Amino acid sequence: MSAAMKTRGRQAKPTRNEVSAAWDRIRSAADGGDLQASALLIALVENKPLSPVLERASA
Repeated sequence: MSAAMKTRGRQAKPTRNEVSAAWDRIRSAADGGDLQASALLIALVENKPLSPVLERASA
């Protein structure tokens, strides 16, 4: 199911397809019940750092 990613050269930023694929993987993990993926989605959408969320979850 996972296709091999092509090796890129010295490109500094990820491509739109790579960003889209990363979002899809995070969403599918969150849909599967992964709490860290859910926290990551919330933090990314709200533009907040993730570390305080994880500290509260582990406490």
